Amino acid sequence: MNSLHRITVRSLHKGSASILRALVPHFDLPPAELASRIFRAPAVLAGGLPETLATELSEALRGAGLDVVVEPDGAEPPAAGPSFDVALYVRDGARFREACAELVTVLGCTQAEAAAALCATPATVLGAVSQATVDALRARFTPLGVEVDASHAPTARYDIFYVGSDASGVAVVRPVLEALGVTPGEPPLLASNLDHAKAERVWRELGSRGLVRVLDHAFQRFDVSLVEAPAGADFARVLIQETGMPEALVPRVLSRLPVVLHAGLRREDVAARSAALEAAGAKLSVQLVSFRSFRLRVDETKDPGGTSELLSAALNLPASDVRTALSRLPHTFTPPVGDTRARWLVAELRSRGTRASLVEP
Repeated sequence: MNSLHRITVRSLHKGSASILRALVPHFDLPPAELASRIFRAPAVLAGGLPETLATELSEALRGAGLDVVVEPDGAEPPAAGPSFDVALYVRDGARFREACAELVTVLGCTQAEAAAALCATPATVLGAVSQATVDALRARFTPLGVEVDASHAPTARYDIFYVGSDASGVAVVRPVLEALGVTPGEPPLLASNLDHAKAERVWRELGSRGLVRVLDHAFQRFDVSLVEAPAGADFARVLIQETGMPEALVPRVLSRLPVVLHAGLRREDVAARSAALEAAGAKLSVQLVSFRSFRLRVDETKDPGGTSELLSAALNLPASDVRTALSRLPHTFTPPVGDTRARWLVAELRSRGTRASLVEP
């Protein structure tokens, strides 16, 4: 009699959530549990299988992009490792559509859902996944100009920001923080460097009231802007060295301050990328991308029809209003646009022959 075997998934690898539809008839697990096991790999997908069937199923799964292995049913179960929440940062706006298509493949969601997820700040796309999944996502998204950030909740640190519509809401937030032994700061940053338990308590008590945002340090991104610069060739050399800026561009940049020098830096990179500039006498401003928004200004378009269709959907405006605006250029659209969506729209419009820029609200 043949011994029984199991199928263990070792990594998502190049697979996608769409494989779940094919898996369901062959595994005695609901789709949600199958997805959970794949994203928590290594994990057992099925056990108690004849060796021939296990081999056939594993070959089909490998063909679908998963990294799986057939093992004896009595083998030691895979050790459960730490779990991570994952956020994506689209650094190259011109590759937003590619990133969106890859996320559709990974999650099995619609393109609209993937675009909305990528444009959120932070763009947290998966929770409670394994290191193997984090590694697989980095291998897939990094070539598309997308950075993958992972946070392990037990060791994560959080900041609490006040986002209420008026100052009176601060009086509601302060007692919650004080009960946790936290002395509230001044809005918008009410508390910093909280552990997971305290941050979760704040969110549980205040999240539904729309008064605060709880931001994980691992998912924070910052723009570093040059506000004031010392005169002289010495600083110009530092600027070129630290930013990679062409020498010919330096005079133009220095005449148009403030200018963003480093966009979308991770929290831990801000100090290192700022140190040499500050030592050379520059005055810098650091802005959290999560709260950064723009208005889109369109100056010229060679494709009014395509531009109208894109902006109507992206800005949630009636198509007739967009067409009217594009007939009277230049025009600045009123709805504020977040960081990732803003950079994507400028790049997308440029590819369609439309000249656009971003304006601070």
